Order: sequence, then C-alpha cells, then structure tokens
Amino acid sequence: MLRLIVLPVLIAVAGLTAVTAAARADDTAAAARVIERLALPITSDSEIERKERAAIKAFYEQRQGALAWTSATGLTPAAELLIGELKNAGAYGLDATAFKLPGLGSDITDDARVNADLAVTQAALLYARHARGGRILAPSEQLNSNLDRKPQLLEPQAVLDGLVAAGEPDAYLRGLHPKHPQFVKLQELYAAALPKTGGTLSASAKRLRANMEMWRWMWDDLGELHVFNNIPEFMQRVYKNGEVIRSEKIVAGMLDKQSSVFSRPLKYVVLRPAWKVPESIKVKELWPSLLRGGGYMRQYGLQLETKDGQPLDYRKIDWTKVDIRSYEVVQPPGPRSVLGHVKFSFPSQHTIFMHDTPDKWMFRSAQRTNSHGCLRVQKPMELAEIVLDYDKGWDAAKVASVSRSGPLNNEIELSKKVPIHLAYFTAWVGDDGRLQSFRDVYGHEKRVSQALDGDWAKISKGRDHLAPVQNGFDPAAVAARAPSNGFGPGGTPARRGQQKNTTLGDILSDALGF
Repeated sequence: MLRLIVLPVLIAVAGLTAVTAAARADDTAAAARVIERLALPITSDSEIERKERAAIKAFYEQRQGALAWTSATGLTPAAELLIGELKNAGAYGLDATAFKLPGLGSDITDDARVNADLAVTQAALLYARHARGGRILAPSEQLNSNLDRKPQLLEPQAVLDGLVAAGEPDAYLRGLHPKHPQFVKLQELYAAALPKTGGTLSASAKRLRANMEMWRWMWDDLGELHVFNNIPEFMQRVYKNGEVIRSEKIVAGMLDKQSSVFSRPLKYVVLRPAWKVPESIKVKELWPSLLRGGGYMRQYGLQLETKDGQPLDYRKIDWTKVDIRSYEVVQPPGPRSVLGHVKFSFPSQHTIFMHDTPDKWMFRSAQRTNSHGCLRVQKPMELAEIVLDYDKGWDAAKVASVSRSGPLNNEIELSKKVPIHLAYFTAWVGDDGRLQSFRDVYGHEKRVSQALDGDWAKISKGRDHLAPVQNGFDPAAVAARAPSNGFGPGGTPARRGQQKNTTLGDILSDALGF
C-alpha cells in the first residue's frame, strides 16, 4: 500500500523538478540576453537618458540578469499593477502615450520576455522623470530666462530599487508626484475636469496642468519658515510649519522688466539700506540724465563712487567720453531712499531682492507690475520682525530699537535657513476648495502649456534678461538732443507745455524705481 502512495508522489516530484529546472534554464537564458542587450553602447545625446540607461544596466547586473517583471508564463502581478498605473498617467497631467507598454502573447520566447521586462523598466523610469517635472528639463533655456527652475528629478537607481522593494509598485509610482498641498488639490480638480469619453484637456484643464507642472519644479521641502511670493496673484504669504502666519500684497516687475521665478535662502535683513543702482538703470536712465546735467542725481541724493567705494564728483566728469558702467551709483539711506526702511537680500544671478517702498500708492492697484524686477513688500517691518524673531529671538521692540539707532545699511546676517520663493502660479485652490485664477501676466503659463502640447516652435522665449547690458546709444548725440524726463541742463525743470509735474513716485517707477 505504501508503494502505491509513494510512487505517484515521486513521479510528481520528478515532474515538478523537471519543470522547475526548465524554468530556471529559461530564466538563465533570458538573463543572459538582458546582459547582452545592455552591453551595447549608449548612443543617446541626452544626458538624462544615458544616466537612466546606466541605472538600468546596474539594476539588472545586481540581479545577475534575473528579470524583474516577467516569468515564463507572462507578466508578473507587480508588472500588471505598474502597467495599470502607467495607463492612468493622464489623471496626473502626464501623457500616457509617452510610455511604450509591453504585451506578451501565448508564445513567450526569451526575446519577448527580455523586451517586455526592459520595456516596463524603461517606462517606469520615464514616468518617474515626468512626475518630477522632467518633460521640460531646462525651463530657463527652453521657455524664458526668468524661469530659473529645474525638475526635481530622483536618482534612477533609487527609483528602480524602490519599485522592486514596494509591495504596491503602482502606489510607489503615484507617490513620486509632488506632495505639496496645492499640487494635490490642483490634481484632484484636473482629474475631475478630464472628459469622461475621450476628447481633448479644455482651456481650464490646461491651466491646471500647467500649474501642476510648475509645482513639479518646486523644492520638496519649502522650509519650516518660508516666504512664498506668488507673482500673478501679487501676494506674499509667510508659512511656519505649514500654516500661513502672514499674508500681504506685493508689487512685482513690469512686463518688460519681469521679476524672475526662483528660490534662494534669505541671507540678510538690511535695516536702513543703501541702494546700489543696477547697470540697466545706470545705462538706460542715469547716463542720459547726466548728459543733460544730472537732475536725477540731485533730486534723489544719488552719489557717484569708484568700483572700490571712493567718492567722486559727477559734475567734474565729461559723460560724453566715459562709460557709466565703470562707476557705482549709490543712494544712501534716508527719507528719499527707494528701498525704504528695510531690504531682504537673497543673492542670485538675478540681482533682485525684496524691500520697502516710499510709494504706498502702488499697493492699491489690482495688477501691481510697477517695479524694475524687485518685489516691493507691504508692511515689510512686520516681515522683518517674523524673520528676526525666528532667527535671533528678537521681539518687535528689539527690531524697532535696532532699526532706529543701529548703523546705516545694517546688514543682519541670518544663521537659520529661511527660503524665499518667487513663484508663478495662475491657479490656486483656497481653503474652501474653490479655484482662484490669476492673469498670466508674463506668459509663463502659456509657454508651459505649449511645451506640454509639443508646440515648441510656437514658444516666444523673449529676451535674455541676463545678457550683458549694452549702452545702445551715442553719448554725444544724447547730449545734443533736447532735454527730456522733466529736467533740463543742470537739472532744472524743462519748459514744455505737455510736460506734467514729475512726482517722486513717477520718477522712481518710470526711471529709477526698483
């Protein structure tokens, strides 16, 4: 009786062993083909594609060529989950057609398995790149020089390791998108706005998609305490531990002198600041004024210095024979200061900052594009108090005392990291869940949408604001022309019937205003 039982078991075990051995042989053959395939030279011109290919090669080498997403019978359950999520990419504003998804028929050859396995791996890495903003790899070069952002890409090797380690690889893919509350809210609205039965992403849906894309370029960690300036909204919010503790108006750059979009840590709070006039204003505004007598210099207490800070008398220089870019022009602290009582410095190649302003009327406008690029801040001393309390432990009385009796141009260096974000979002979801839309004043939303649609040729990049400043005129010819800007030779008012009385706000906004 025992022999009757044992014999079938032995036969079954022998059969299972033979099947297992055959499967292992198939896996070994497929693994060899993977290694052989990945040994081919990388020919892509794209640095990111070369990096991803190298990560894929390392991934399979670590597995000794073992396939990750297929078996002798077809796609694994994990692969099916991944493919399902890749097909759902449109719900997150991505293009699902960008991912080449594999299919395995009934005749599963080694080559078919290798192709399918590599296809899943490559598609997952491409999804990860796109989820982190990698469809537009260089916004400042591809869209506009003022968009100083870049995709927040993850290391391809880390993505692949995370995928195979995840119990739910589809959830892992979804988790690669930004975690910012605004992105999450915009994505929910975007998914709800998609057509249910095919058809194209509407104008409102495209706006949501463009704003989601710009969130993919934001730092993952915005900062425990951070200052968030949304340019299209002309509003500044200060966040502490995720909560808004201050909300005030800002004035941003003119349409032809835009405020750049970037993030940098705050380095100094400057009380009673001096203003060093930037080259663009020196060349385009002050030099013509000096050629006509220097009215601006007297009117606003501007001082001429050498590059190493030695004072000069601008009246003793022949401005038809020298270049103003060889000198510095400074406005010292005082009641006429264009910077007001406080400046917030976060150095970058854009040479812009946040500051106070004597021209409070600017905050009354709906579209506050009045500066030369810097951000003018409403109630800036309140912001100074928040920052200096966080960094130094100073209360409002201490800040007021230092501001009143401390040195001029008092640069107070911060020891803690307080990021300053100049952002550009034309869509914002309020706490009540309602969508607010703002005018695309600089055209960045349009550029992003065109790029995502593949209409690269239609993108108007505009001028490169970081290009060297050119004088663009003949000093002698300017000196010979009739007086303008309300000033005659020697700074006296020009006698023109049509010339209005020039106010401080007019001149600082139109000529010297920052």
